Amino acid sequence: MSVKAEYCNGIFRPLEKVPDAIPGKLYRVFSEEELQSLTDDLVWLKAAEKSFDFWNNEEDAAYDNL
Repeated sequence: MSVKAEYCNGIFRPLEKVPDAIPGKLYRVFSEEELQSLTDDLVWLKAAEKSFDFWNNEEDAAYDNL
């Protein structure tokens, strides 16, 4: 879920309706910069994933569920 919020007097207030929000549940708010950083990290992780393909073999299969 991604919802824009504004910060005012120590409170983050959503700028749009939050679907399926549960009263009392804690939610984490990220800034645009943090979201971009997370997206960039995912792109690099996906690119690096192929470099670990050598572990996909029968010898190492015993470690797959650890």
